[in-house]
Amino acid sequence: MRKFLRTLRRSPAESATVGDLLAGARPGSVQSVGRMQVLPLLAGDAPTADLGDPSALGISTGDYGTLFFRNESPGPVLVPSHLAVIVSQAAQDHAMPRAALVAAGAERSYTAAMCIQQSQGGLIRHGRHRLAVLPPALREAASDLPAEPGYNRLWPAVSQFKNSARVTGAANLVQFLKRFATELDQFVAEFECVDDQIGAVVLMDDRVIGVERAPSHTYWQALWEPLIRFCYGAEAVRRDAAGVPVDLGGRVPLGTSRGGDGADTLSLLAATVRDANAREQAHAETAAEEIGRASILVGVDEAEHDIAVGTVVSDTLVGAYALDGETPVYASLTARGTL
Repeated sequence: MRKFLRTLRRSPAESATVGDLLAGARPGSVQSVGRMQVLPLLAGDAPTADLGDPSALGISTGDYGTLFFRNESPGPVLVPSHLAVIVSQAAQDHAMPRAALVAAGAERSYTAAMCIQQSQGGLIRHGRHRLAVLPPALREAASDLPAEPGYNRLWPAVSQFKNSARVTGAANLVQFLKRFATELDQFVAEFECVDDQIGAVVLMDDRVIGVERAPSHTYWQALWEPLIRFCYGAEAVRRDAAGVPVDLGGRVPLGTSRGGDGADTLSLLAATVRDANAREQAHAETAAEEIGRASILVGVDEAEHDIAVGTVVSDTLVGAYALDGETPVYASLTARGTL
């Protein structure tokens, strides 16, 4: 393993590449809908780890800006980077600025959480709640803020995100989610979580916008809907609402087929589809290889026994990662400059 994997616990930051965090994963078949592509990352020879199921955590708020987590499982649970807790209660929804770890059978308070629903008061009652992940622009804003108390510090970014989608009003992310609920539901239905999947490289308008790698297939299944609906789906819907032109870039149009009888036409069409799929797969894999070479800085925020959790920063990407011993088992990175 690279030197940074051995020295992270002693050093405030080490240089690495995105590919270091994805070691062993192999690409699956690309899925394309509109302006977005998802290249699944399959476990293959990649190391995995049991870091629990974040959807099984008991979550509540004790005051504005503090999230409480209760882990009743026999092992540690990783709280994913930029987790958002969306509840149907009359309560202020909250989000995390980083990833975090909750030890086995433990309770933990995180006092640097952020309110994302300015116009809604009330505290979240303890229980299992629907999880989300912040859209990329809000993830960037959250990562750039210091991880210290300040419940309202993300409100300017929430307002900017909403306004760009022509949703006016307070810094209330839920208003955006309700306004585009139908579009987001449709978006989720068009992508599929596949067997052995532990992550994905996400492209939007021909640019890599996200790199995700979960510690296990079970963990990925818990993250799939929060990521596709609330994070990347929300960004695609925002761009549509803002009138951002669709850039297919390396996507391959089918064109037209001309032939004699119907059988020949169908054969030509099938061949055209196969060729287009192959070229689109190659384009997505090339984009994934390029982002894999991107340089990043990584540093440890916290450690529990053999598990270390830290942040990732660079000029182009922000997010978090986790190590099991000296081995990367989790990464959640989004591109800067999406808004």
